[in-house]
Amino acid sequence: MKNLIKNDQGMTLIEVMISILLFAIFITAFMAGQGGNINSSIKFKGELLLKDIAEMKMNEVLINPPEDFRPGAGKVNVASDTLKFKEIEEYPDYRYALQLFKVTIPEFEKITGQQEGNPNEDQMVRKRIFDNFKRNMEQIVWQVVITVEHKESGATYDLSTWYYNQAGRLEFDIN
Repeated sequence: MKNLIKNDQGMTLIEVMISILLFAIFITAFMAGQGGNINSSIKFKGELLLKDIAEMKMNEVLINPPEDFRPGAGKVNVASDTLKFKEIEEYPDYRYALQLFKVTIPEFEKITGQQEGNPNEDQMVRKRIFDNFKRNMEQIVWQVVITVEHKESGATYDLSTWYYNQAGRLEFDIN
């Protein structure tokens, strides 16, 4: 046991400074990572609330459609380029806009690539069937878009679905 080296001096100042430096680097990296996680969580929470509000408003529209979509109603008001936001009572920091888009189907000639002229009997039958389909689809199928916006940040969320317009009438032209 006489060969043991005895070190009663403790840690030197350099060793203490190196350990403090390593600890400071670790703490700085850890706190930066945690700060990023907290910011991401706050942002994600806001996005989730936007999504939840949009789903709530979409369900309201599907369960209780606008007056224009009800049987016996007149024409449906098609959405314009500008959003008309409405307030949400339950969420005063948010507002929403409802847009209804009419389905548009291209003309038969554009789809088939045919030139207008003297179509044969088969082409005339196909065109009549297609025109019937086009007229009916444009009356009964609509796209509903809900846009929810956070007033303060300006963050928005759009939710879209297809809607069957029960006020639309199917017409069949057999002639």
